[in-house]
Amino acid sequence: MNEIVRRIAEAADSESPRAERARTSAEILRAARDYRWVGIYDVGDDEISLLAHTGAPPARSRFPLTEGLSGEAVRTRDTVTSGSKIIVPVLGAESGIVIGTLDVESDRVGAFSDEDVSFLEACAAVLRPLYD
Repeated sequence: MNEIVRRIAEAADSESPRAERARTSAEILRAARDYRWVGIYDVGDDEISLLAHTGAPPARSRFPLTEGLSGEAVRTRDTVTSGSKIIVPVLGAESGIVIGTLDVESDRVGAFSDEDVSFLEACAAVLRPLYD
């Protein structure tokens, strides 16, 4: 687990363009656990927008800030799991506000154990450089 988190941290904080860093981070994470889909999103004042993804394309690349599981993760500033999907907020280091989300889908319903949640929260934390 620590090796994967370290690799994601290096990808997110590299000198590459932002979209490339996000896509590489998503690819590392998806390959590490064989997830169906990984997306990294920006959280703005009014909407959530896709920064990068790997796997099948998302149904929508932009949606209202208050909508669905992502809206719940932003509102509560906490990880939200439902069936085969998990949304992990990326919090600003100093502000504690949600600046992004890490969205992950599995092929299995109920796929995310407590260990998976901890792992994905660690991954989300090292994505902060994408938002600087």
